[in-house]
Amino acid sequence: MTSKPGTSAPKRGRRRRLWIVPVVLVVLLAAAYLGGVAAFNVVFMPGTTLDGTDVSLRPVSEVAAEKGASLDGLETHVTGDGLDVLVRASDIDLTCDGEAYARSALAQVNAWAWPYEIFQTRQPSAEAGATFDRDKLVALIQPTIDESAALAAEQGGSGISYNAESGAFELNEGTVARHINVDSVVDVLEQAFSERRDEVVIGEECLDVGDSLTTALDTANSYLAATLTLNLGGSHAYDVTAEKIAGWVVIADDLSVSLDTAAIDEWGHGELSDKLDTVGTERTYTRPDGKACTVNDGAAAFGRSTYGWIIDGGATAEQVAAAIQAGQPATIEIPTLQTAAAVADGGADWGTRWIDVDISEQQAYLYDNGELLWSAPITTGQPNLGNDTPSGVWYINNMQSGDINLRGPETEDGTLEWDSHVQFWLPFVGNIVGFHNAPWQSVYGGQIYLWNGSHGCVRMSYDDAQALYAVAKVGDAVVVHS
Repeated sequence: MTSKPGTSAPKRGRRRRLWIVPVVLVVLLAAAYLGGVAAFNVVFMPGTTLDGTDVSLRPVSEVAAEKGASLDGLETHVTGDGLDVLVRASDIDLTCDGEAYARSALAQVNAWAWPYEIFQTRQPSAEAGATFDRDKLVALIQPTIDESAALAAEQGGSGISYNAESGAFELNEGTVARHINVDSVVDVLEQAFSERRDEVVIGEECLDVGDSLTTALDTANSYLAATLTLNLGGSHAYDVTAEKIAGWVVIADDLSVSLDTAAIDEWGHGELSDKLDTVGTERTYTRPDGKACTVNDGAAAFGRSTYGWIIDGGATAEQVAAAIQAGQPATIEIPTLQTAAAVADGGADWGTRWIDVDISEQQAYLYDNGELLWSAPITTGQPNLGNDTPSGVWYINNMQSGDINLRGPETEDGTLEWDSHVQFWLPFVGNIVGFHNAPWQSVYGGQIYLWNGSHGCVRMSYDDAQALYAVAKVGDAVVVHS
């Protein structure tokens, strides 16, 4: 069997041409893939959201241009720390690098994996940096800072003041401006511009002494925590409030905080003593018989009356200062130099037991817990001779009975103004004025004292003096009033 030349050549040619198809397919696929890579290096992939905006299939250049124009017309109102200024984009040549923004977002997606990525959703993040003329911004805000600082210097102070409404020390924007650092303000605004913010409130981060201010503020407020209750004789008498303490806190220009102990001492001897000391003060009260009475000091020749409270203002001030330094609420019993029976705030601090000498009635009474233990008509000092019985609140300082000789001062010729013998003597103004019987007088009460009054003492009959001697006690208050 013999073959014929040329019979198998066409089949071999067709087989050789078949490989071209897959090669072409590969080339086409490669071209499509590379085209996609190229495209997604300048266009955002489908499903891409940037800052809440869908940018799918949008060119980078378009997104960049849009972002770059986003700062056009921006106006930022800057307040805080004594500042109030409006910054306009045009004033400081404010612009945005939109190209960097768009490219940054695009770079977060792998363009080489586009066949996979186009079926995904993504939210790349990117920051659009703001650029501006720093010198123009400084020139815009510096005058406001200087003005506020000048005002702060005039007002004085540290930048911290007490707010009565909040009951605390707070930063005072009117004076804290003296501590503003303009470079720090610019840094804060640079971030705000990037975020397209139209309102910016600057705070401690822009102050040269931010940490020191915070420390001073905390220290000052720690003193206010020591609200104090002051008791007198076991009864509530005074509250040392946060506002009162605030007046004693000193914050120096260097932001050191201290307590003005000299001012507290002055308060102890002054305001507090004036409020709580009752010796020599006016009191109003209602007697058990219903009569409303007012007692005042009188007859200056005898000095201030002697009964009532006298606090130790200095010792109290020391205790108050120590308690404030401790920063804790406390109750303090006020030290006293002299005590009374009750705390009555302008009323009867002698309590429920006293001898009431009513000059207008020419009658005396001894009450004990509302019960009348003794009463008698009396004769008091003769006023037209300047011998008034001294009004005020006193107390019996001695009690004598027997043969007692009451002697007056010597006259120019060496004789005594009076030399009287009595059987009962209960002095209440030193050893000069007191209760006694008067053997030379037979009638008491009424208007006798106007023409036949005493030299200031309270006269009564023997029986009444004896009865008083029997129920009275040394220390009993004696309230003399009209």
